[in-house]
Amino acid sequence: MFLFHFTLYMALTTVGTKHKTIIKRYLCHRHKTQNNNKTISMSSNESTIRDSNFELLRIVLISMIICLHYFKYGEALHVLTPSDSNYYFTYGLESLFIIAVDCFILITGYYQINGKFKLKKIIDLWAQVIFYSVTISSIFWFTGIEPLTVPTMLQAFLPVITGTYWFVTIYIVLYLFSPFLNTALQNMKKEYHKKLILVSAVFFVILPSINFTYFTDTGYSVYNFVFLYCVGAYIRKYDLPVKNRTYFLLGYLMCSLLVFFGAMLLNTLPETPEYFFADPWNYNFIFVELGAICFFMVFKSIKIQSTTINFMATSVFGIYLISNHPFVLDVLYSKILHCADYSYSPLFVRHMLFSGIGVLISCLIIDFFRQKLFTLLHGFIPKSVIFSLSKVFGKIFQD
Repeated sequence: MFLFHFTLYMALTTVGTKHKTIIKRYLCHRHKTQNNNKTISMSSNESTIRDSNFELLRIVLISMIICLHYFKYGEALHVLTPSDSNYYFTYGLESLFIIAVDCFILITGYYQINGKFKLKKIIDLWAQVIFYSVTISSIFWFTGIEPLTVPTMLQAFLPVITGTYWFVTIYIVLYLFSPFLNTALQNMKKEYHKKLILVSAVFFVILPSINFTYFTDTGYSVYNFVFLYCVGAYIRKYDLPVKNRTYFLLGYLMCSLLVFFGAMLLNTLPETPEYFFADPWNYNFIFVELGAICFFMVFKSIKIQSTTINFMATSVFGIYLISNHPFVLDVLYSKILHCADYSYSPLFVRHMLFSGIGVLISCLIIDFFRQKLFTLLHGFIPKSVIFSLSKVFGKIFQD
């Protein structure tokens, strides 16, 4: 490409005025074509130019998840009571951050509705999962921190099938179904799409929120993911406007406040009938779902472009895989960070903040080197293998 433009530059310096005009017109046309291609690619989520507002959202969401793990595996959620000074802070942030997983699926629906099924994406995702699952497990086995057993070996080498990372397992199922969902949603009229969301909300959000016995998966299922995928797709397909992001921000805060009060009610009143309402921290609880949508719309309204944000966002999935590995969860928050020692301490907030930042940065650095390693190894994979598999899957998922 450099040689091509250098040749044209030399031509401009040597040819006559008439020929210069022709060459300049060609370059102008080429520049416009490239810009148009970028626009098309970006809309289908294929471009290297990514929307920094949503990349920033992904970074914020993974930070929220790390904090949620701090509260859960650091035992603050289990030991604190209303009489403790850190109780309300913990319950408040838990209620604010519980929307993180739902927001990730909204992002998926928002982009994938205009995207195409790519085998490469599945392979890349699977490779990352296997790499971190086997590498981290091996470190724990060889150092004697965790025993080497048949069940842990199966979980390490078959993480997607065994559900080592529950989110990844359901996400891959959702992605495999995305071509069929897209075909249905793209050919569906706006009113039918809206009715689909409303009917789905009744069965997968409202009924589970009031503890209807048939729908009690707490949001850890493909049903909730499909519902959120359809919502994200609707927002993208009809380009729902954000006239005033303050309203959506207030909506998010209001939903979080209702989740907070609901969680305290269940905690302080054990005699509350189970059929009255479900755990407000369930991913498919109605105010968690609504809060996630409002939070998503806030970031949709932000217009920024940052290479730094985009670079950091490439490691979000890696950060999740490292920090959410079962062995890491068992050791990190209890034996390394000693979170339980700070549950009643005035330093609780400071410890949580610095621990979260430390985990985020450490995982970011690790994944940076993982990306470099994968770049080196990528050249050793026979292209004929990828082409053959792509051809097979292309026939399966073709329109």
